[in-house]
Amino acid sequence: MDESILEGLKDINGYLGAAISNYTGEILVSDAHKVSGSLEEASLTFNESFRHLHGVSKKLNLGDTHTMEVEMDKAVVLMICSGEDTRLHLHAFAIFKKDGSVALAKLELKKLIEKAVTALS
Repeated sequence: MDESILEGLKDINGYLGAAISNYTGEILVSDAHKVSGSLEEASLTFNESFRHLHGVSKKLNLGDTHTMEVEMDKAVVLMICSGEDTRLHLHAFAIFKKDGSVALAKLELKKLIEKAVTALS
């Protein structure tokens, strides 16, 4: 798997960056050309938050956590999980400008995580 797997996201209006990581936060592929700062550090932080939400949702008997959306002043961060009980537990996240095509990005992120699981299977 290489950076080309992110092509569908890169074409969406407002795209700033994306990464796919394993459950522990190790980045498998990323694109940070339009992001200032460390995408790797951000990925680890968002991954830890997502892992925490996995635990909270289980404790509350709400089932698995699938997606997360964080709105900031200038951007939106979208995260998606391949599934906690799947053979390959992956997380993907993407950063978009707040006025970007976030709804379209959500749809593409679902396709992306499926492609990543298939590529690594």
